[in-house]
Amino acid sequence: MILYFLRHGDAGAPLPTGDDARELSERGRAALRAAAPLWRRLNLRPDVVISSPLPRALQTAELLCDAVGGTPTADDGLRPGASWGHLARAMAAHPDARRVMFVGHEPDLSAAMVELTGAASVRMRKGGLACLEFYGVPEPGGGEIAWLIDPDLYAADDEGA
Repeated sequence: MILYFLRHGDAGAPLPTGDDARELSERGRAALRAAAPLWRRLNLRPDVVISSPLPRALQTAELLCDAVGGTPTADDGLRPGASWGHLARAMAAHPDARRVMFVGHEPDLSAAMVELTGAASVRMRKGGLACLEFYGVPEPGGGEIAWLIDPDLYAADDEGA
């Protein structure tokens, strides 16, 4: 089984009215659009894209789906503060999925990846993407980090396209 983790793109500074309403900035949108050629070359084919319902994450998921296909599913379990247990419950609603993409927040995604792989630490920058592989059902300590892409590569990839 393959689990992908995508941190939402840049959304600027927190809003005085509350962080939940924050949307992607133009810079964040541009960076994610620049990622599309690389995402396609990676042959990302998630069976399901599960996103936090917060606008910045859902907009990130929509840009991903525009690039590789599919439609994101918002799940309250991926709101900030989500643990691996929350992600696992969201994934359980899609029992036939073998390639699952989570789009969410930090430090939640890094913490889940650390728990699943036993890594000492993982750092997910805004727009960063990671792939974890499992020989069976995802469980703590059972995964391997196949790759982790820093979002700075998106701009470099766009220049070469």
